[in-house]
Amino acid sequence: MRNLIGIALIATSAALIGTAALSQTGDHAVERDLKIMDQWLAGKQPGEPVSCIPQRQIRSTYYVGGKTILYKMSNNLVYRNDPPGGCPGLNSNLALETRTPTGMLCSGEIAQVKDYSQGYSPGACALGEFVPYRKAK
Repeated sequence: MRNLIGIALIATSAALIGTAALSQTGDHAVERDLKIMDQWLAGKQPGEPVSCIPQRQIRSTYYVGGKTILYKMSNNLVYRNDPPGGCPGLNSNLALETRTPTGMLCSGEIAQVKDYSQGYSPGACALGEFVPYRKAK
C-alpha cells in the first residue's frame, strides 16, 4: 500500500513539473510572438477594418499565440485578423489552410489549422475582419 502511495506521489510530482515546464515554454513562445507582432506593426497606424483581402498579395503570414493572424502585404501594409474565439491549436509551427475560389480571403471564412508533418488538423476557426496597419505619412 505504501508503495502505491509513493508511486502516486511521484507520478503527481512528475506531472506537475512537466506542466510547469510546458507553461514556461508556452509563455516564452507567446512572449516571442508578441515581440514579433510589435516589430511587424511598428510605425504603422490601424485603419478601418475591411471584410476581404486579396490572397495573392500576401507576402508572408505570422501567427501570434493562437489569437491573432498577421498578413504582410508589403513593408508599408500589414493586415491584422483576430478570429472571434481565437484559433485553437494555431502556432508558428503549423499552417492555416483556407479554400478561396475567388482569390479573396474574407471574414467569416473557415480556416483549418494543419500540421502537415503529422498529417492532421488540430482545429479550425472563422476569420474576423481584417484591420489594415499602414505606415504613417
